[in-house]
Amino acid sequence: MPTKPPSPSKTHRLLRRVAKGNQSAFEELYQAFNVPIYNYLLRLTHKRAIAENLLQETFLAVWEGAGDFRSEARVKNWIYAIAHHQAVAWLRKTLVDEQPREIPLTENHRQEDALANPEETAFANAQVKDIHHALEGLSPTHRAVIELSYVHDFTYREIARIMDCPEGTVKSRMSYALKRLEGILKRGER
Repeated sequence: MPTKPPSPSKTHRLLRRVAKGNQSAFEELYQAFNVPIYNYLLRLTHKRAIAENLLQETFLAVWEGAGDFRSEARVKNWIYAIAHHQAVAWLRKTLVDEQPREIPLTENHRQEDALANPEETAFANAQVKDIHHALEGLSPTHRAVIELSYVHDFTYREIARIMDCPEGTVKSRMSYALKRLEGILKRGER
């Protein structure tokens, strides 16, 4: 079960130790962020093996680049930016068809049955499936904006840094993505 990520000040200390070659600090940083980063990569690439490879490449880049980290940024944002750029590079190389794909559930998704009866459970599952299907109708860039904002709670400014684009671009992508999602969900209503 994933644990709560360390505080920003602790992640800065860990990264400084990683920059000095401290493997236990690297392992602690990896344990703190590997599950959410993997899930982010999985939702962007839709392939478990690719997400696993990109996760390894991301943390290799963290290990190699720890000494170059600029301390005015948050370590979490920096790691997400590395993961995002790894995924975008892979998507650019391999996305030749725009065939819809099923969005896999996240590895750490262990939903407790908190609902009172089977009808409520079935309805909730159908809603989740509709949302996953609607997200599939978005481009990877628009899915990434939604994911970073709603799943990982990044601000627009942080998303702009992660995606290496102006904050206004993030806002327009979010606006487009939300309108598109709304349209997809409305058309899917019975």
